[in-house]
Amino acid sequence: MRRKRDGLQNPGFVPVSRYDLIITESFTIDVTLGFVDKFQVPFIFLSTCSMPPWTSSLVANPQNPAYVPNFLLRYSPRMTFTERLWNTLGLTINLAGWYWFHVSENERLMNKYFETDVPPLLDIAKNVSLVLLNTHSSIMESRPFAPNVIEVGGIHIEPPRQLPKDIEHFLESSPQGVIYFCLGSTIRTATLPEKKRNAFMFAFSQLRERVLWKFEEETIDTNENIMIRKWMPQRDILAHPKVKLFISHCGLMGILEAASAGKPILGIPLAGDQWTNCRALEFKGLAKLVTYRTIDNESILKALQEVLQPEYVERAKQISKIFHDRPMTPMDTAIYWVEYVIRNKGAKHLRTSAVDLPFYQYLLLDVVAFIIFCVSATSYIIYYILKRVIDNRKALKVVKAKLSSKKLKKS
Repeated sequence: MRRKRDGLQNPGFVPVSRYDLIITESFTIDVTLGFVDKFQVPFIFLSTCSMPPWTSSLVANPQNPAYVPNFLLRYSPRMTFTERLWNTLGLTINLAGWYWFHVSENERLMNKYFETDVPPLLDIAKNVSLVLLNTHSSIMESRPFAPNVIEVGGIHIEPPRQLPKDIEHFLESSPQGVIYFCLGSTIRTATLPEKKRNAFMFAFSQLRERVLWKFEEETIDTNENIMIRKWMPQRDILAHPKVKLFISHCGLMGILEAASAGKPILGIPLAGDQWTNCRALEFKGLAKLVTYRTIDNESILKALQEVLQPEYVERAKQISKIFHDRPMTPMDTAIYWVEYVIRNKGAKHLRTSAVDLPFYQYLLLDVVAFIIFCVSATSYIIYYILKRVIDNRKALKVVKAKLSSKKLKKS
């Protein structure tokens, strides 16, 4: 947010005398926090994925590893003992890596590129006013949030627009509906091994539904039931009533669009938070997960036939209703809270005092240690007293026995 423009000579950057607020992403590159210190204004973190553990730590947000899966692991909200063990270790490693490596590296870059001495990164980061989180409990498992953590999942979703004529005609002329297949902007489906591509082609040939496939090359042989394009307007396609299923790598933006449109998902997670996203959707009954290494004719066909069943479709529609049932749209929610922070000069009242606690106090390790010490000391004292009493009674019996024997000898 900016005020008081000083000139418009450079259309790419507008100099200002001061800012009201800074919004920056919270992930691993936090060097932009140098601008917060430079301009001395409130700031908001924007998390474009599920909340990273270190972001949760900065605002003292609860992240119990018993039921909050690490966003880089492959677990659903219902974990086995082994999964909870690895989830706990993963959380510890994530936090240790961020605090010991990323913090120091970001501080080095801040001191290098900002003219004045910059305070320690944590002193800046822990004063964050708000975290805008790009998730929603309708598709991710519910978890507790601090007062200054606000979910705005779906903020990028706009009302559907008119489709290109060829795609619209393809959809409208499909009596049995259409499957939309896209693995995002990073993964090129054209680079899939031939065996994997043929597995999809075989599965599609066995279905009545037609297929829209984002495929970066036009060298693949298709039939009239498959339309291939290098780029497709995903949001607008998913919103079309003829689309029955979304084959996705489960990137967060795509699954939010699918949830908004009420479409079930066949998930093929490949990296990063995609596994966690897909496990959450599968737990909600919205998706079916297929691992990349198991892709063959049978596995893809069987998974497609399962997700096309009415129960998946109905569940997707229910999730969509919950996704949209909010007091305000995600964008209006974000705007309200941004303006709220500005109006209230950083909204420090939303900041929990737990942020200032060292980790051993936050986890009550000192209290636990004190209780263990007290119980141990009390137990030892009781043991010592009982032992002395018992030893004394034994000694008394020995003395009595000796006295009795002496009396017998005299008599």
